[in-house]
Amino acid sequence: MKILLFILLFPALLSAQEITRDTSYLTNSGGNFFNVNRIEYENGAYSETSAMIGDTLAVLSLYANKISSEANQYAAAAVIAMRAQSATAVLAKLDTVMAARLARSPITAIMDSYEREFLQGTWEIVNGGVATSVTFPRLSTNKRIRLLPAGGTARTMIIYGNMLRLVGYPVSGNNTLFKVKEGRWGNLTRTIILRRTSAR
Repeated sequence: MKILLFILLFPALLSAQEITRDTSYLTNSGGNFFNVNRIEYENGAYSETSAMIGDTLAVLSLYANKISSEANQYAAAAVIAMRAQSATAVLAKLDTVMAARLARSPITAIMDSYEREFLQGTWEIVNGGVATSVTFPRLSTNKRIRLLPAGGTARTMIIYGNMLRLVGYPVSGNNTLFKVKEGRWGNLTRTIILRRTSAR
């Protein structure tokens, strides 16, 4: 009875432990492949589950589908990102129309909610490996922040959310950057990076 009780409670005892390692790997036995999932716990205990995938062709098909599925997700995201440059112009026109109707700019409202990130700490922009310190002064007319590179002139910066456009800087034309994480923005090719270098 005690052994039966232990067997029934063993999974609960394991779940109370911290997991230190969770791995999956393939094994081949008799021409069939098995996916083994091994979970190790802080007390040294472990559990394994095994599921048969099939023969070589089944494994090949499984991983071919996995690779193409992931590649297709990246391709779909890339197509959307490629359209971002032209989308910023469309969004800017929409802002102009709505600002005329509402007497308030939707983009300014967005920038008001996003600007705190840029007004904290020190920042730099990296273009082709060359870093330039930047600050974010406020334009007196529309009250939006701009990007001011050290030794240069202030440039228009339009924040649409987790995507922003720098006009004519650091290279000519409109440069679209995406928020990678708090304090770091970059273009698709990662040749232009806007990043916070210190929190204060």
